[in-house]
Amino acid sequence: MELIDQLTAAHIPLLKLAEEKKQVLIQNDMQRLSQIVKEEPVHLKRIEQLEQQRIEQMGTMTMTEWLQVHPTDVDSMRQLLQAIGQLKALNELNADLLEQSLQYLNWHLELLIPEADDFTYGQSALDRAHFNRNA
Repeated sequence: MELIDQLTAAHIPLLKLAEEKKQVLIQNDMQRLSQIVKEEPVHLKRIEQLEQQRIEQMGTMTMTEWLQVHPTDVDSMRQLLQAIGQLKALNELNADLLEQSLQYLNWHLELLIPEADDFTYGQSALDRAHFNRNA
C-alpha cells in the first residue's frame, strides 16, 4: 500500500529530529532544542494528513483486518510499526532526559535561593508584621 509507505517515509524525518533532540539534550544546546521543537509540528501535520487519508481509505477496517485482505502490505506495515516503535522509544528517552535536566535545575535553584525560614526574621515574623499592619 503506497499510503503506508508514505506514512513510513513521513516518520523518518521525525525520527531524525528525535535522535538529534537526544544529542541536543545531552549537550544542553537549548537554542537548537528550540529550533527542533519548532520543526516537529510541520512533520506531525504531514503525518496527521496521511493518517486521515489512511482512515478514509480503510474505513472502519483495522490494520490487522486490512492485512488479512491485502497480505502484500505486510512488509510496508512492519516498516511503519518499526518506525513508530523507534520514535516512541526515542520520545520516552528524551522525556527522561528533560526530566533529569529539570531536576538538576531545581537542585541548583534550591542551593542558590534560600528557603523562607532561612531569612533573618523567619516566616513567623513576616506573618506577625502582616497581622500588625491589619490590626
